[in-house]
Amino acid sequence: MTNKAILKEIHRDNKAINRNLQRLANIGLIGVLGKSAEEAKKKNDTVGKSLAKTGLLLVAVSEIVLLVSDFIDYRKEKIEHILEENDE
Repeated sequence: MTNKAILKEIHRDNKAINRNLQRLANIGLIGVLGKSAEEAKKKNDTVGKSLAKTGLLLVAVSEIVLLVSDFIDYRKEKIEHILEENDE
């Protein structure tokens, strides 16, 4: 393996680790926002309910962005692999 290939692999692994950490943070946020929505529902707090719903919506958007990023990186890797095979 060349240095360039090793650096690409390290970069790809770091991106995957960062995405997984973001997913873990999102799981924690879902729990916190779910509990706050439940409390707001018990207290009949409309502002609290709307804030919790907005937060959960933002978490969902974040997960969609992470999923799209996964697909883009997969396609990039597949294209690079095909190009490397053609060069050989």
